[in-house]
Amino acid sequence: MVHDLLLSSIEKYVTLGETDREYIQSIFTPRKFKKGQFLVHEGAVCRNQMFITKGSAITYFIDMEGHEHIIQLGIEGWWIGDFQSYLFQQPAQCNVQAIEDTEILEASYEKIQKLYEIVPQYDRFHRIVIQHAYVSFQQRILQNLSMSAEDRYLAFRGKYPKLELRLPQKYIASYLGITPEFLSKLKKKLQERDSRRK
Repeated sequence: MVHDLLLSSIEKYVTLGETDREYIQSIFTPRKFKKGQFLVHEGAVCRNQMFITKGSAITYFIDMEGHEHIIQLGIEGWWIGDFQSYLFQQPAQCNVQAIEDTEILEASYEKIQKLYEIVPQYDRFHRIVIQHAYVSFQQRILQNLSMSAEDRYLAFRGKYPKLELRLPQKYIASYLGITPEFLSKLKKKLQERDSRRK
């Protein structure tokens, strides 16, 4: 079923009754995006919680010089969006774009507020997810401040081994704060080092 991945993701952290599961399924509706389509545009309000069930997407912003900076990668089983825009229902500072044909489940801000009341377990789940996300963002900031590009790449590869095989190198480079050319050189250097060790 289309909601199975969402429900299993929630039930990693909390227990849902059958009525809870049915209500969650009733408010999260499926939506499809073609590769390159925007889920959220900068300047528009991110009205929905969005959970990826198929495909992949990125959240990025464009600086004053026109450079893109990826702040979030998303694949199946991950949430995606401009969370500041969603939480405060204000214009988004970021774009959210599908980088493959992508399918999501989405529920509006108003429906989620009602969901918190009707299914308290979802409120607890959401708090846990936000806490984990906050820790991940803090770790990423600390890595950017204290680690070399090589160490950041190795940490990324260790934490998300499947993403490197799946996503275009330019997105991974942007996420790490380096150029695709530098990442290519770095990968070549690491491959040469690994081959010498064998």
